[in-house]
Amino acid sequence: MKKEEKQTIFWAIISLVVFLAVTWLMTLPFMALKAPATTGEALQVTWIAIAFYAATLILAALRVKISYYLLAVVIAIYSVGFVGMISTMFLNSDATILVKLFVSAVAAFGIVVNVYWYILAFRLRAALQHDTFQRRINKQKGLRR
Repeated sequence: MKKEEKQTIFWAIISLVVFLAVTWLMTLPFMALKAPATTGEALQVTWIAIAFYAATLILAALRVKISYYLLAVVIAIYSVGFVGMISTMFLNSDATILVKLFVSAVAAFGIVVNVYWYILAFRLRAALQHDTFQRRINKQKGLRR
């Protein structure tokens, strides 16, 4: 497995961990949400997120070509989730400003992680395209001899 693939998978896992951390933070009573998230809802979100990430990461580990595109969709969806968490903290929470800022900072960190994941994914795509191009050139050189 290429270095770029390992980095891309690693940062996808970090993205998942940050998302789950913020999700579970939102269930705590001191968040003072107007419509509090229940533990059952958080568990459901946790299992769905793990399933989506795991399915795409397993496909990536198996080198299925479309896997990183599917993972990009999953990460985009969860990026929107981070934005929703930030807006929920400021619009639907009676928590102190420090709590709101802390949770929003963790969610914003998740967005940064996801943007970094996209940068790595584009680098990976370029590296994989370069490898494919080199194999084609080497194959053509072999045919000409």
